[in-house]
Order: sequence, then C-alpha cells, then structure tokens
Amino acid sequence: MWFPTVLLTILAVLTEQVLTNGPLLAVDRWTRDTVQGWVAADPWSWTNSLAEYWTDLGLATYSGTVLALTALTATTRTRSWRPLSAALLAALALFGTVIPGKILIGRPGPEGAPVASGDWGWFPSGHTATASICLGTAALILCRAWPGLRRVIYPLTAFLCTGVGACLIWRDYHWLWDVVASGCLTGIVLWCLSRWILRTDPSV
Repeated sequence: MWFPTVLLTILAVLTEQVLTNGPLLAVDRWTRDTVQGWVAADPWSWTNSLAEYWTDLGLATYSGTVLALTALTATTRTRSWRPLSAALLAALALFGTVIPGKILIGRPGPEGAPVASGDWGWFPSGHTATASICLGTAALILCRAWPGLRRVIYPLTAFLCTGVGACLIWRDYHWLWDVVASGCLTGIVLWCLSRWILRTDPSV
C-alpha cells in the first residue's frame, strides 16, 4: 500500500499548495521561465510541431479510442468481461476526478487568464491524465492478455505518456505541478486497476 499512499500524499500536498498559493509554486514559475527560454532559443522549427502533435495523445478521441479497441480485443480473446470492466472503471475514474478537480480548484494556466466560476481550470492536467490513464489501462489489459508484450508495451507507454506531459510544458499549456498531479492520480488509478480488477483473472 505504500505506493498509492505516497502518490496520494504528493497529490494532496500539491493541491494544498495550489489552493493556498504556497511556496512550492515558485518551482512552477522557475520551470516555466526556464523551459520557455529553451523554446525561444530553439533553432529547430519542427520541435514545436512535434510537441503539438504529441499533446494530441491527451485527447480522448485518440487515447480513449486506443483503450476501447484494446479492451474489446482482449475481451474477445480471453472471453472475460474484465478488460471491458477495467476500461469502464478507468474512464469513470478519469472523468470523476479530473473534471471536478479542475472546476473546484480553478487554477489559472501559465498565460494567467482568469478562470470563471464553473469553468475548467488547469489543475490537474486533463491531457496528461487522459493520455496516461487511457493508455496505461490499455497497456495493463494488453499485457495481461499477451504477457510476452510487457517488455515492449510498458516502456513504450511510459515514454509516450511522459512525453505528453513534457510537451504540454514545452508548449506552455500547463504548469509543471499540473502535470505531476495528473501523474500521481494516474499511478493511483492504475495501481487499483492492476491490483483489484485485473489481478484475480489469470487469463487477463
């Protein structure tokens, strides 16, 4: 239980810091200034385009589709409803936590535009959470159905999801702690799915 406990603690600390405008937000500002300095000095025009395309993995139309297709494929292969159940629970966890958090916390983004009452704020990062929870759940389902793929699928998924967060910061769409908070939330969701939903079915 130490793993989700540590992640939940980090998430709680970051949320408190955002709500109270605490001293840890100085790290956000320093990170933004540093990264945007790199962006301004970047000699390659294709870098921003690549980062923009990479952030698209955080859209439900992409990562959600991957999760749905993976769950359907694994369900057909294993003749078990657990992959579809895991995908559904992952989606419920995503939309049941990230969207309310964005509305209730209402953090302005790096560009400083105020968040109107009832609008979505920037904390936690929705793109990061969507990509990481959907693709992470898809990886769990896929590798339980085809265990031989673990050495490829798990590192690839981690690389893609980390890239989404990094590119969101590069494009100045999110603060660092927005991304880290979503990473903690993702870790908790995937830990629960792996331990309580998928673990008990040896065919998945």
